[in-house]
Amino acid sequence: MNRIRSRTLFFINGLLTIRRLSILFVILLLQKPITGIAQTSTHWWPVVGTLMLGGGGLSDETAREFIKRFIALAGGPDAIIVIIPTANPKADTAELRQSFQSQGAKHVIILNAGSRQAANLDSNVNILCSANAVFFTGGQSLLLENTYRGTLVEKELKSLLTRGGVVAGDSAGAIAIGCMWLTWLPDPYGKRTDDLCLLPAVAVSPHASAAKGYSVDEEVLKYLGTHPGIIGIDIDENTMLILNRASAETIGKGRVSILDVSKDTKKPTLSLAAGEKLHLE
Repeated sequence: MNRIRSRTLFFINGLLTIRRLSILFVILLLQKPITGIAQTSTHWWPVVGTLMLGGGGLSDETAREFIKRFIALAGGPDAIIVIIPTANPKADTAELRQSFQSQGAKHVIILNAGSRQAANLDSNVNILCSANAVFFTGGQSLLLENTYRGTLVEKELKSLLTRGGVVAGDSAGAIAIGCMWLTWLPDPYGKRTDDLCLLPAVAVSPHASAAKGYSVDEEVLKYLGTHPGIIGIDIDENTMLILNRASAETIGKGRVSILDVSKDTKKPTLSLAAGEKLHLE
């Protein structure tokens, strides 16, 4: 009888031990980051597709180089390219179309929704469904935010990027691709508006080299210091940043600063000179 009881207790204790080990294994598994998911959540750059951010004031030479790269990244001359000139009500759309066609683009479409209602129309959204690349011109970023933020056009722009497309913006267009506009308006320096967030938790500041009496890098670092989790990208005029997955490259004549206060609160984490290419991981 004692032997049977001992064996029963041994069996029960064994089951409890296995159960405890199983629970411990599950806990450890849940605590361990899952490759490709947890790492992706820490990436501020596009994990799919390509973004091109311009600092404004592009010279003819830099603009031509940008358009050539843009067309190539979109898939070549047969790519469907959409230009959104909404930020500049006075934009010469015929000239814009010609500037891309002169570099070999065969299919250039102008999309200029005049209102949020128009940005939700199938006729505008469907243009983006078959597009390979989109370019936002410079102008007034508020016009882009007020017209497209939270609309079906914004949703389809993100879908385009997810399927490996290209989205580019110069000046106001670059600001809109980010998630917020940092500016002196109103004083003090800080966030004025939310943007389209094709780059979530990133604030893009063009025209950095044109700042008078202050350093854009310094002001952005101050803001980021009190708003953790945001990345700053400051771009000089006549400069373009290309983000292709974890690759960052500049074209043009200026410099690009990437600011991450979780790594450095005093200076840019990365600084790319003209023509430089870096791996972000």
